[in-house]
Amino acid sequence: MTERPASNHVRLGLFVVVGLGCLLATLYLLGRQQNLFSKSLAVQADFRNVSGLLTGNNVRLGGITVGTVKKIEIINDTTVRVQMNLNQDSRAFVRKNAVAVIGTDGLVGNTIINLMAGVGPAAPVDPGDQLRTRTPVGIDAMLGTLDVSNKNLVVITQSLREVTAKLNGSQALWNLLSNEQLTADISRSARNAAVATDQLRSASTDVQALTRGVRAGRGPIGYLLQDQEFARQLGRAAQNLAGTSDTLAATVAGLKRQVATGGGPAQTLLTDTAMSGQLRQTVRNAALSTQKLDQSMEALQHNFLLRGYFRRQEKKKARAEANEK
Repeated sequence: MTERPASNHVRLGLFVVVGLGCLLATLYLLGRQQNLFSKSLAVQADFRNVSGLLTGNNVRLGGITVGTVKKIEIINDTTVRVQMNLNQDSRAFVRKNAVAVIGTDGLVGNTIINLMAGVGPAAPVDPGDQLRTRTPVGIDAMLGTLDVSNKNLVVITQSLREVTAKLNGSQALWNLLSNEQLTADISRSARNAAVATDQLRSASTDVQALTRGVRAGRGPIGYLLQDQEFARQLGRAAQNLAGTSDTLAATVAGLKRQVATGGGPAQTLLTDTAMSGQLRQTVRNAALSTQKLDQSMEALQHNFLLRGYFRRQEKKKARAEANEK
């Protein structure tokens, strides 16, 4: 009878010891999670909206928990200040230019604070530092954007339905699509366009080659453009032409002055009617004399005394022409 109460006491003692061990382990784990048994440094950040953040939630850097939320307090109607306890071991990785962003642990998990590295080098944080913040994209904003996208999708779907109905009811369109001759014409036009494009590309290549040849001084055009001596000769010719033009202009001007002033034979020929008549009579007399001279020469050729002479002259002329040929 005395052994049974003793065994009960032993069992009770073991149960109490195991319970105390579990309690101590739980307290240790909770304290470790809340950084109660490790050195930490306190920093803070101001947010417009903490999105349901609670005291004790995790603070993460690169997906690794480096601290917990210590305190949340409302500063004013637009600012909520969050104080965080960061592990002392993580101080070397959290810089003064770090940015604190409200996020979630997974898709629908607890609200946490994510620390993101800033731009450029900076010193490690010190106790009491104020971190910069960035407003995250909230669920409400995403749902609002999704609602607008859904409405736009409905409008687009309705428009597509109307377009499809019009296409189905358009007999002309279907006739156009089923016209084999039109398809052949389009294919032929496409081939012709491809051939024209190739020809244009070839012509462009030839033009580029010609341009390079001209720049290099090849060919007659390149020689003319690149030959400095030809350029100088052309310049001198232009100067000579300009001088000749000036001389001719001066001569014409002198003739005009002589005609206008009445001096010289030109004025006499142009203004004296008697002289003009005599000149015309002289020309007519010269023409008549020439005609009579031709007749006299013809008569001499038929004269029996001079006929042999003229025949010998004709033979010499014929032999000379034959030798030239």
